[in-house]
Amino acid sequence: MIVIEDLLVPDGAREYAAKPEMDPLTEEDALLEAQLLDLRFDVLRSSLALLFELRLALQLREGNTGVLVAHGVRRCGWSANARMTDKTAWTVVGSVPRAQNQLFNLRLAIHPYAEFDLAATSAAFYTGDVPGLVEIPDYGQDDEVTIRAGLASWVSQFSPIHAVFLDPAPGD
Repeated sequence: MIVIEDLLVPDGAREYAAKPEMDPLTEEDALLEAQLLDLRFDVLRSSLALLFELRLALQLREGNTGVLVAHGVRRCGWSANARMTDKTAWTVVGSVPRAQNQLFNLRLAIHPYAEFDLAATSAAFYTGDVPGLVEIPDYGQDDEVTIRAGLASWVSQFSPIHAVFLDPAPGD
C-alpha cells in the first residue's frame, strides 16, 4: 500500500501497469459519472494530478479511487459557472482524451456546468482502493469531518489495482 501523493512522481507505481475496464487516457467517456474531488498543480515540475471518486463511475468499477497524473503540462484550464452551495459534486459527464501533436490532451465536461482541459507530454491513470470508504458523504448535510472521512485525499492510503501510461512524445 502506498499514499496517493506517491503517484505524483514520474513513473510512480509502474509495476501496476495493467489496463482497467476502460482506459481514461485513450477511450472516450471512460470517466463518465466519476466525481472530480481535487487537483494539484506543481508549477515547479510542470505536473498536474486529478483525484477522482470512482464509486459512482459507470465504466471504472474495480476501484473506489482514480488518480490521473500528467507531466510536462503545456496547458490546463478550468471554467465553471457560479455555484449555489458551499460544496459541489463535480461529476464527469464527458471525457475526451486525444494524443495529438506529441501531446496528451484531455477535455472533461463536468456537471454542474464546468469544463476542464489539459495538454501534457505524458500521463498516467491509476485505479485503486482507499480502505474504509463505504458511503459517499452528503455534501449538503454531512459535517466537514464526515465528508473528509468519506473521501480520498492526497494523503490517503492507496492500493493500486491498475495503471495505464501514455507518452505521445518519448524523450520529450
